[in-house]
Amino acid sequence: MTDLRRTLDKLIAAALRAADPAEAIRRHVRRDGDMLYVAAQRYDLAQFDDIRLIAAGKASVPMANEVARLLGDRLSRAVVVTKYGHAEERGSSPPPPCSSAPLLVIEAGHPIPDENSLCSGEAVCAALQGCAERTLVITCVSGGASALLVAPQAGISLGTMRAINDALLRSGADIHEMNAVRSRLDRLKAGGLVRLARPGQVIGLILSDVIGDPLDVIASGLTNDPRAHNVLVGNNTQACNAVAEAARDLGLVPHVITTELRGEARLRGEEIARELMGAEVPESWGEDDAPRSSAPPPLCLIYGGETTVTIHGEGQGGRNQELALAAALRLSPLPQGERGMAIAALGTDGTDGPTDAAGAIAYADTVRRAQALGLDAQAYLDRNDSYHFFQQLGDLIMTGPTGTNVADVVIALALDN
Repeated sequence: MTDLRRTLDKLIAAALRAADPAEAIRRHVRRDGDMLYVAAQRYDLAQFDDIRLIAAGKASVPMANEVARLLGDRLSRAVVVTKYGHAEERGSSPPPPCSSAPLLVIEAGHPIPDENSLCSGEAVCAALQGCAERTLVITCVSGGASALLVAPQAGISLGTMRAINDALLRSGADIHEMNAVRSRLDRLKAGGLVRLARPGQVIGLILSDVIGDPLDVIASGLTNDPRAHNVLVGNNTQACNAVAEAARDLGLVPHVITTELRGEARLRGEEIARELMGAEVPESWGEDDAPRSSAPPPLCLIYGGETTVTIHGEGQGGRNQELALAAALRLSPLPQGERGMAIAALGTDGTDGPTDAAGAIAYADTVRRAQALGLDAQAYLDRNDSYHFFQQLGDLIMTGPTGTNVADVVIALALDN
């Protein structure tokens, strides 16, 4: 199990490096004097006498810091909105919410919006007031912004927003369905940010946490408007491909199964466990790539996307921990002599649901070890209490806030004993 965990830790680290938000900005944005290059488009900064920065989401701090590094001498004001505990990269505590400082950092609630989420919406709306034709608004968008940044339509209270969000989370709705509802309740969503910035120009730098990278769904489409120049700077596919490259360097046979993993977490966990137990070396694996050994090569199956959980019990956990627990139950019949197997499921933001864990790891002997401690794995799954199950086994994945968010990654390993 030690080798399995050590290998998984290296692969997880590779995924997070590939999703680094600051590096994502550097890949797509650069400055040469008064010329700002954003992907294939060029902006003459001399044409703008007012440049504003709006950043919202779990990766907003590192994204905003990188933009500020490029444009710090030209920025007139900036508002950065992130999740509690995610503002630490700045090296100091965030300013008080709703302060009038030119640079304002607000930490707010996720996945349920709170008073600071409402405050952040007010701050962003205020920062967009008075935009003119010579105003440039650079917006850094990442996952989580839908809850962190709220500006309710007239007649809709924060309490109503919270109740709707809670109901959506408990229903098992996917991110497309959730954000379709959110965008109708909020003045900033569905391109509202761009409309508020008229007649200024808007650049959207987007780190995607949604399957297929639809701009109208990521952060409920804050900049999804034809008048904005939107650039996708990073996504889940990059993270999965980085895991595959790292696995190959470790002598594993990697195979990215999908970057569109979705559906009920416990069902996907069972399926992934079955696929791992029946996995064979892909036919495309050539002789030049094969490990120099007669033994079966170690395999690495990689999945990216975002599952959902329909809550039935009163336990604590997240979709990745629930997926891992369901996978552990499916792996449990394996005899002790089988090749060492493990499945790690994690959210790349470092927080899985309303917990401090990024996810969890299921081993072939997880259920047996739990039984030795008097733990009933099925009972924990039935009450959606995967967090406390894996906590007692020491098999939670604890990364802390990563400063990025490109949805989830599941890594399934089959190593030789």
